Amino acid sequence: MRPGARRRTHARSGQHREACGGYAWLRPISRTGLRSFVKVSPNIKLLLNLLTTCRSSASSTEINELAAEAGGEASGGSMGAIKTMLIKRLATAALILVLVASIASSDDCRGVPNILVLFDASGFMKERDRYQFLLKQMNFFQEAMPITADGFFNVGLRHYGLKVGMGCENTESILAVQPWDPQRFINSFPQSISYGMSSLSAGLRGAADDVAGLQGKSVIVVVGGGIESCKVDPIKITEQICANNPDVQVHTFQIGNAQEGTYLLKGIAERGRGTYHNADVINSPAEWHAWMRRFLVVPCQRPAPPPSQSPARPIGNMVTFDLNSVSVTSADPSANAANLAAMDAAVREFRQSPNAQIVLHGFTDGRGKPEYNMKLSRQRAEAVAAYLTKRFAVPPSRIKIVPHGAVSQGNIQPGASEREGRRVVIEVVR
Repeated sequence: MRPGARRRTHARSGQHREACGGYAWLRPISRTGLRSFVKVSPNIKLLLNLLTTCRSSASSTEINELAAEAGGEASGGSMGAIKTMLIKRLATAALILVLVASIASSDDCRGVPNILVLFDASGFMKERDRYQFLLKQMNFFQEAMPITADGFFNVGLRHYGLKVGMGCENTESILAVQPWDPQRFINSFPQSISYGMSSLSAGLRGAADDVAGLQGKSVIVVVGGGIESCKVDPIKITEQICANNPDVQVHTFQIGNAQEGTYLLKGIAERGRGTYHNADVINSPAEWHAWMRRFLVVPCQRPAPPPSQSPARPIGNMVTFDLNSVSVTSADPSANAANLAAMDAAVREFRQSPNAQIVLHGFTDGRGKPEYNMKLSRQRAEAVAAYLTKRFAVPPSRIKIVPHGAVSQGNIQPGASEREGRRVVIEVVR
């Protein structure tokens, strides 16, 4: 090999190591495997690009494209920082895919595709480290998020009470409902809060606006102290929200043990067709995951299996008829004997149960017009009914007639005589 070629290969290998960092474990994950597991979202596309880079040598152009896709074009000294951010972000997503995939079943689908977390950032949460406890819970929340066979959930964030001076309208969306991105979700939370007013009702109204118009069902997850500082009843607000949008549920998670908060959050959950919990009880990723699987996940609907072919011969006893005839008696002695034996066997089965009924299914061989065949199939069933009543004393009230017209060819044994199309099937229903 020419020296120049070796140097170029070595340079690409260096870029390859730089792009992958210490995440060589990503290499065995295939594009096909990921695509078959979840729908391709922008985050997954980035991850797939990283996996491609980690499996083969990457040119500087390819790395620039990755960096540009993550946060802007790479240039000069900023390129290393952007690539580092890209790798960390995608490695986090990959790790969650790999770990959660071992928990989530491919038979699980999203029962509720949209989740809006409404969290308390008011002055109440500033006291006794309640807000730090909330951040801890939200880390558990993001670690517990299931990955389902039909893709990621759509998740958004809204606070109430963060800003001082906004009064009873103190609420703001800080993350629009969008495909799940765990790092973006966690990074959207403010790290500190002030002594803003606890405007829970305003937060609920804003959350309802956030999920209005979204496709599918939505869950509003309220996390906080449950205090309402304004002269508005958040329970009535919740009732109005759910009346206007039947696809919305509201679940509440209380932080702290304020009596007013317990009363309001329980009432909100009840009117919101959801559940109330104290966050002290759900205090680990496993417990959050169990809650999510119970309320957010449903078994996937499998395609209905193709209908099985009708049996070659109908189930039940069969009375056959001569051409264009409605008489149970046939000119063929063997057919006569078979018809009598069939009716005798059906009556014996009928008499084994005091509540049994007889259903007579009439058919024709398909010659003639549909109207004629439907009429003839009814007449044949009526003839069998009359014979059963006269000869075997079966009460007419326990006989039902179902005319079918021309018989389906799939219900006739290949090679069978046309006579089998001209029949009444006797079904005993217990």
